[in-house]
Amino acid sequence: MPSEITLFYNCTILAIDEAGSVAEAMAVHDGMILAVGTLVQVRQDIAAFMAKDNPGTGHEIHVIDIDASGACIVPGFIDSHLHPGLYIYFKTQLDLSKVRSLKELEQAIKEDDATRPAGEWIFGKDLMEDLFDDPGERHFPTRRELDRAAPSRPVLVIRHDLHICAVNSAGLAAIGVDKDSMAGLAVAGGEIRIDVDGEPTGVFTELATAIPLERTPMPTMDRLKVAGKLFSAEIASHGITTFGGVVQLGEEGIAGKAGAIEMPLMELMIAEHVIAQDMVFYLVTTKPRQMKRIDTKLRKIDGGAGRLVVGGLKLYADGSFGARTAAMFEPFSDSPSGERGFMIRDEAALLALFKETDELGYQVAIHSIGDKANRVVVDLFSRLGNGRPLTRRHRIEHASTVDAGTIADAAKLGITFCCQPAFINSEYTWLEARLGADRVKQTYPFKSILDGGVALAGASDAPVESANVLKAIQACVTRHGLVPEECIPVMDAIRMFTISAARALGQENVKGSIEPGKLADFVLLDKDPRAVPVDKIESIQVRATYHRGTRIF
Repeated sequence: MPSEITLFYNCTILAIDEAGSVAEAMAVHDGMILAVGTLVQVRQDIAAFMAKDNPGTGHEIHVIDIDASGACIVPGFIDSHLHPGLYIYFKTQLDLSKVRSLKELEQAIKEDDATRPAGEWIFGKDLMEDLFDDPGERHFPTRRELDRAAPSRPVLVIRHDLHICAVNSAGLAAIGVDKDSMAGLAVAGGEIRIDVDGEPTGVFTELATAIPLERTPMPTMDRLKVAGKLFSAEIASHGITTFGGVVQLGEEGIAGKAGAIEMPLMELMIAEHVIAQDMVFYLVTTKPRQMKRIDTKLRKIDGGAGRLVVGGLKLYADGSFGARTAAMFEPFSDSPSGERGFMIRDEAALLALFKETDELGYQVAIHSIGDKANRVVVDLFSRLGNGRPLTRRHRIEHASTVDAGTIADAAKLGITFCCQPAFINSEYTWLEARLGADRVKQTYPFKSILDGGVALAGASDAPVESANVLKAIQACVTRHGLVPEECIPVMDAIRMFTISAARALGQENVKGSIEPGKLADFVLLDKDPRAVPVDKIESIQVRATYHRGTRIF
């Protein structure tokens, strides 16, 4: 059976290899990079390959030339941390990301109420109340405000960072939460907020969000399959060919009992061949040994292709800036009551999970945002390694506020920071008010992290933030003017989402750069990111995305 070699020419190729190579042509064969270099060199390499492969085998090879029309080709983007189950689920729900006032929120809910079938909940996602036009409305809505929009249908609204949600009175009644039931619903590591009369306000934070989330009915599997295809197509349109997927296995995690459906949902997506990208899973569970069973199952399904892998255990140390639940040494600057967040799990429990995961041969990937949380987590990793460099590539997810000492200690231990530049896009207008002038200088300090020798991988945390990689790269380079001394060059930002993300997933030997022998994962951009004004990077268009040599966008 004849095979093909595809030659891409008339392009600029940013290989993102150790040498920082820039090429003008490349050849792809059987899902792999065959050759990279000048057009003459690549044609010679193709000829040599065909001469070696053809004689006496009857194996016919066709060469297909593709004029890339001046495109800039970069390695396939790798998002080291997103939530595929939530992303897919949210594709079936009400989008509130453009709402900028309580009036707009009320109108959006009313419009959804008018068209949604009777008996279904309204689930509003991606609310950003900190961006409301009126400063007096910049608080998370309570049940009273949601009641005005839908007095009789249950409504749940969740903040874009997934750390706080609210339900209306009908929703509270549906899930059995009232003043009398409060005592039996206390959740360590979360709040059920009450008013001065002891009545629930409808607002739930951190692990307490599981109380309403686990009682919200799921969409049909047919709707979820359609949403899965939309998810894969959308991230392919952003150039993403591999992602690190955070998936909940049981009640542990923000979705509570409802999280138990995430892994079966992903298995359905896999069985139906809905998702085109490679997946490395980070599993939320209190039982690390579950990872072995799931890893074995996925590898059997995968047949050795390396498309489905369990990377490690996902844990949570603290909350978020938006909900004022990130663990800080000092109170939030804009908190009238002196809130300073909290640790979700005690240190002894975290260390025990670190040790068990490490002994099983998997990575720890722990959510940590506040300066106190990051200090505690780095110290725990130091205890895991007895003060010596770690033998595995353990990760801190977000690593949002970190001082110089924490960075230096993380570098000595070999910890990887998996950071989300898109957080800057959502938070730059209010972050200094929340943290103060001093702490904001230590927040998302990408230049200091790189200069300090810490491995820095890029991620989106989607659907919490947009999965648009080019928008994230621009955030690294410009930061919207927020602490400009922490801006990094565009090539460093591209590395975050290519070779550095591949290393964070343990896959740098097969992807993350355009080199012979690696997988043919690459993206055609209409402009060279090095050549456009820094405030225009996000306007660069993805022309095509190739995964293992096959075009998926």
